[in-house]
Amino acid sequence: MSTGNPYRSAGRPVSGSHFIERPELTERIEAVWQDPGRPSNLSLLGHRGTGRTSLIEHAMGKANRDDLGIIRLATGRYDTGMDVFRSMIHQAVMRFAPLAGLDGPCREALAAHDWYDLDHAARTFFQKVNELDFSLLYVLDDFDRAARVMTRLAEFQLLLDLAADNDFSVGLVTVSRRPVGEIEIDAVTGSVLEGVMGTPRHIGMFTPEQTDQMLAWAKDQDLASVRQEIMARSGPHPHLLRMLCEQVVEVQQATGRLDVDEAYAKVATSFQAHFAKLAQSIDLDWPSGGLDALRALAAGSGSIVLTPELNRLINMGVVTQDSDGLRLFAPEFASYIQTTVGSATSAARTAPPAPAPPAVKGDHRCVVLAVATEWKSKHGGLSTFNRQLCKALAAEGAKVFCMVLDATPDEVADAAAVNVTLCWSEPVPGAEGVSSLFRRPDLEGLTPDLVIGHGRITGPAAFVQAEDHFPDARRLHFVHMAPDEIEWHKLGEERKDDAAETVETRMRIETKLGRTSYRAVAVGPRLHGRVRGYLTDNDDPDPLRFDPGFDLEDARKRRHPNGSPLKILLVGRTEDSDLKGVGLAAEAAGKVAEWRHAAGRLPIELVVRGIPADKAAEQYDQLCKWANNSRLNIVPRLYTSDTERLADDLKQAALVVMPSKAEGFGLVGLEAIIAGTPVLVSDQSGLGELLAELFRDRPDKIADLVVPVAKENKVDVEVWARAMDGVLRYVKPAFTKAEELRRELAAQNTWSASAAALLKDLEL
Repeated sequence: MSTGNPYRSAGRPVSGSHFIERPELTERIEAVWQDPGRPSNLSLLGHRGTGRTSLIEHAMGKANRDDLGIIRLATGRYDTGMDVFRSMIHQAVMRFAPLAGLDGPCREALAAHDWYDLDHAARTFFQKVNELDFSLLYVLDDFDRAARVMTRLAEFQLLLDLAADNDFSVGLVTVSRRPVGEIEIDAVTGSVLEGVMGTPRHIGMFTPEQTDQMLAWAKDQDLASVRQEIMARSGPHPHLLRMLCEQVVEVQQATGRLDVDEAYAKVATSFQAHFAKLAQSIDLDWPSGGLDALRALAAGSGSIVLTPELNRLINMGVVTQDSDGLRLFAPEFASYIQTTVGSATSAARTAPPAPAPPAVKGDHRCVVLAVATEWKSKHGGLSTFNRQLCKALAAEGAKVFCMVLDATPDEVADAAAVNVTLCWSEPVPGAEGVSSLFRRPDLEGLTPDLVIGHGRITGPAAFVQAEDHFPDARRLHFVHMAPDEIEWHKLGEERKDDAAETVETRMRIETKLGRTSYRAVAVGPRLHGRVRGYLTDNDDPDPLRFDPGFDLEDARKRRHPNGSPLKILLVGRTEDSDLKGVGLAAEAAGKVAEWRHAAGRLPIELVVRGIPADKAAEQYDQLCKWANNSRLNIVPRLYTSDTERLADDLKQAALVVMPSKAEGFGLVGLEAIIAGTPVLVSDQSGLGELLAELFRDRPDKIADLVVPVAKENKVDVEVWARAMDGVLRYVKPAFTKAEELRRELAAQNTWSASAAALLKDLEL
């Protein structure tokens, strides 16, 4: 029986107790904003997988200044330097409440069509930010690719002015492999920015002590006893070490053996791909002799000339220097260089054979085809998820096409505004419905690198697109629900006899679509565990996990409702009342209404959004029976996909409840958190599990937010009634806590970060 794997989800940023402190680097990053006023500037040099993201996020998490906003941008995901500056401005206004009044200058910058206009608009905007006594710190990730994106010396000059001129209150942190000056020279044959960035700080490999800390995570396994075998494969490389440790623990839990060879066999392809990327980047950064130096080091040559480039590799830990001389960071990497790179003169030949070709080569822009039924959310949360996913992938630099059944001009414009292209085909005559999704779409002459399908709704169509029309594409199958868990609750009493067959059929569909995909992608931690349980054959691809983001749509501080009665909101199709806990919510609200009446407090009402029009009267009567209290006003509202009406529901509510008996994720609860409305979510939901995971080291932060559902009605009603009453007794503190929570989550968990992590997992 598995007791959990502390290394699971290797490749994602590390936080909490599993973050391995690098005090000198952390202190240097923190020093950027510790002093009052504008932040300073810093250049960080490090190779991919050395913990750059975790280190920066850990350090940024310690920033507690109300007058400072921190924004991370992946430089290489933009097409032009103008796009970079537009994003810098737009994200600042959208994310930080003190800047909400600068939407006019923001619109001017977004509308600029030439560099002169944008330069003027940007300077005006950042001057006004300074006048508000607010500072901005921009972390420019992937800055090596600024050489391709930023093609004007004036663009680097604007960065210089923002980071150094007293008219502005902006700081810059660049994250790259090469020094800023080299990147500038490649881009515009001159360097202006390097002088204000200071001495670069190198992010290298783990020290022996830090390596021991990671090995000690597995308290139930003695990984120290196989330390030498692990280090021979991964060396002190943070990402590779964690990936291998994860598999060593998996093998031990399955077989009882600490078998590093068997564990490495499971990740060998990923190691080889990472080695190829590393060799390629060294060849690009050091074209006059990078690969020759790697080959000489792999062969154990003692006649290596110390060049500036080689010194940089030493500082980054790719090359180790000690009393025995110079060598590569891991024997396995040395073996790869000897056997795969050979005598090649270009790293373009270093990639090993793989089941599928890499989706991105050189500067090729990743092309994505997402198969959906609609753009706007007329039919529920899956469409909302797909829309946000498409937007996030586009924001990360992908060229995104979304295939739908049909689209209005407004929808086409709405998608285009976030750099997503909608496409659709005519349905097959006599086979209307989703048949058009099986036809080859017009993708402007492009071929997708990724094809995305969602569950059994569009997963089959995505299967056909990848198999029949785009055989070189990688298909991702997103899993949004676990049939084994929820279908029994969704089926009415009259259909319970058919439930076993229905559940198994739907589970087999999900399993087959996941098994035949390049990777299955589970939404949130709860479904990730389920999908890992489905895909257990030796040849099954290990599923990925995707966590939805908490991005704020309105950065202004939330105002709590002052009217009477106080509204409790439940959103969900009432046809699924057993699954969604509608009866539980109504009965608990009935109790709360009685308690409040006895105590002389303001009355409450229960608003249920999700009533079908043809059963409104019937379901209203049922809600009243469940509540069993005439003092509770019940407001049944029809199911709607109108985002404005749903937003109004959230703004008018004093409390949102999501007492689901089983919920794959729970987008309603996520939307409540983003809106700043107090919310109670079931511990039987993916969202509940995610919150518990994010605040594992601070459980008090969510102690009143994630509420248990024992699936025993009397117990659950009492527990939920007490939780609801606790929020409604202290409305103002509840809204203050909700505001703090949404800002913390929005800063740390974004759609863009999840999209970037997905692309990283796929080596794109």
